[in-house]
Amino acid sequence: MAAIPTQTQLQTQAKPRPSLPSVSFSTPPPDSQEVTTVTSPTAVEANKNYPPHPNGGAHTFFAFEGLATEFNKQLEYVRAENGEKTNPNQPAPWFLKSTDPKKAYLPGQPRIRLDERPRHVDGPEGKLDGYLRRWHLTQKLDELLPLMRYVFVQTPAYDHINALHHHAAHTRKIVVDEEPGLHLVWYYETIFMKPIPPYFFSRAFWLYIEHADPEVYMASLGFMRSYYHIIRFELDFHEACEKLLIPKKDNGEFPTYEEWCEFIEPFSLVGDKNVSRRYHYGELRLTRINRAAMFFRFNLAYFHLLPQWGSFLSHILAPLITAFAVCSVILNSMQVTLATIEVANETGHSIPDPAGWQRFMNVSLYFPVIVILSIALVIGVTLISIFLMGLKDLLRGNKVRQKKKDGHARVGKGSHGMIW
Repeated sequence: MAAIPTQTQLQTQAKPRPSLPSVSFSTPPPDSQEVTTVTSPTAVEANKNYPPHPNGGAHTFFAFEGLATEFNKQLEYVRAENGEKTNPNQPAPWFLKSTDPKKAYLPGQPRIRLDERPRHVDGPEGKLDGYLRRWHLTQKLDELLPLMRYVFVQTPAYDHINALHHHAAHTRKIVVDEEPGLHLVWYYETIFMKPIPPYFFSRAFWLYIEHADPEVYMASLGFMRSYYHIIRFELDFHEACEKLLIPKKDNGEFPTYEEWCEFIEPFSLVGDKNVSRRYHYGELRLTRINRAAMFFRFNLAYFHLLPQWGSFLSHILAPLITAFAVCSVILNSMQVTLATIEVANETGHSIPDPAGWQRFMNVSLYFPVIVILSIALVIGVTLISIFLMGLKDLLRGNKVRQKKKDGHARVGKGSHGMIW
C-alpha cells in the first residue's frame, strides 16, 4: 500500500507573559523539544482500495495523529519557563495555558481554572486532571463489559450506533447527560448521550491529554469516534446543534456541516486498540448492564432511574408478581382437573389413560409446594434486602458525618443513581 501523505504543522513556543500563567502540568513528550501536530489522512485516501463500509468509516485504522481542523484556539501547549518549574532537578514540564489571561480556565468550564497548581509535586491530582478523569473515564463500565457476555450482550461492535435522527423511529427520547458511564446507554424509550465539551475542539488539549493521562486520552478518542456514527447526515448535525451535543466554536457560532465532517473524519480512522474498552461497543442496554452488576458485582444495579428504594423494589418485584399470577392460574386449572377426576371416579365413569393421569396427580401434589416455597423465598429475600439497604444507608451516613467532623470537605458527593 502506498505511503499516505501527511501534513505537519509546528506549534510555536509561547512567549513569556508578565501575568500569572494559566497552567496545568503534564509529562513532556518523550525526546521532544517542540510540539508537532500531524493531520490525519482522510478516510478516502486511507481506504481507497476497499469497498465502502456499511456504516461509513474506515477499513484500515491508524493511531490518532491530531485534529484536521481546529475550532477553538483558546488553549496552547507549551513548555514551562524557568520561573514556572516545580522541581529544578527535573526537566521543564509541558503544560496547558490559556491564550487569554482573562479567561484562564478550561473552555466551556469556567469552574476549572488552569492557573491552579497541585499543592506539592507528589500530592493529589490537580484540579484539571481530576476533573478530566471524573467526567471522561468509564472504569466501572469497562470492568463490567467482559462479564456481559454471560447476560447475552451483543458481540462487541463499536459501530453498533443508530444515527441521531433514527431514534425517533424507535420512539426513544434523547436525554443529554454529562455522566460518561451513560453515554449511548438506552433503557426502553430513553437513550442517554454525553455532549462534546468545547475543549475537544482545541488541538492543544489533545496534545496535552495524550501525555498527561493516556487513560483519559483513549476514552476521549473512543467518545469522539462514537460521534462519527451518531452524526451521519446533515439532519443529525442540525438536531445535535439544537440539543447542544455539539459545542460552539470560540467565535460563538456553531460549525457548519462541512466543517464538522472535516473535523470528525480523523476520529473514524482510530481502531479499538487506541480507545478504552467501553468504546469497543456501541449502544448498550441498561437492563443487561444492571443484570451484570447484580450477578457479578453484587450491586442492585449499575444505574437505576428510580432513586427511591420503594419505587426501585416495586419495579424489581413486578415481574415476580406477574410470575406468581401465572402460577395461580395454573394451580386453579390443576384444582379443576383434579376435581373432575374425583367426580369421574365417584360416578363410575372411565378415565382415558389412567397411568398418565396418575403422573398428573403426582405433579399436582408437589407443584403447589414448590410455589409456596418460592413465595416464601421471595418474601424472605425482599425483607433481607430492605434491612441491608437500610443498614447500608445508616453506616454510610455515619461515615460521612464522621469525615465531616474530621475536616473532610468533599464527602458524600456520589452521583445520583449510580450504585458503586
